[in-house]
Amino acid sequence: MANDSQPDDVVTLWQAQGTDGFRMSTEDIHRKIETMNRKVRRRTIDGYLVCAILIVFFIGWMFARMNSLQTLGAILTIIGVSYLAWQLRQNRFRGALAGDAGNSASLDHLRTELARQRDFHRGATFWWRMLVFVPGPLVFFAGFAQAHPEVVRTIRYETIAFVVLAIAAIPLNLWMARGYQRQIDELSRLQEEH
Repeated sequence: MANDSQPDDVVTLWQAQGTDGFRMSTEDIHRKIETMNRKVRRRTIDGYLVCAILIVFFIGWMFARMNSLQTLGAILTIIGVSYLAWQLRQNRFRGALAGDAGNSASLDHLRTELARQRDFHRGATFWWRMLVFVPGPLVFFAGFAQAHPEVVRTIRYETIAFVVLAIAAIPLNLWMARGYQRQIDELSRLQEEH
């Protein structure tokens, strides 16, 4: 009979346990923040590298003999790419300041980091980035086609490819922002359930 009552005792004990609210260990929070920071750091470094390559490329083109439309396009592109690099820096800097505030392993810090990344990929930050960056290459392509009508067909394909990539950046960034928002919502839902 002792064996028959033991499973009931375990079930009763399990059901009697209370929950003191959502618990995520400090190590789990710290690990999640570190994983996210590694990904963001890698993307930021990659972004800086692409920006540097584009700036060097367009500065090099400015030393070549170009018409005024090409020069204007190169200058606008350099400004747009520099603005993107500045946004990357600002986003990284805000994250570093939040981490220095002493909240580096708290749930609020994790939520703040997720919100910071979400906001980088949507809203005014994203649309300003698109508005400042996109016109430069389009003007440059127009100037190149004007200077070299013999390759206008190739320039047309390059322009179409650029426009397609610029348009594809919109749903990609919004998808990334939704992913960060889902993580924020999941944290809130788990806290409310427990």
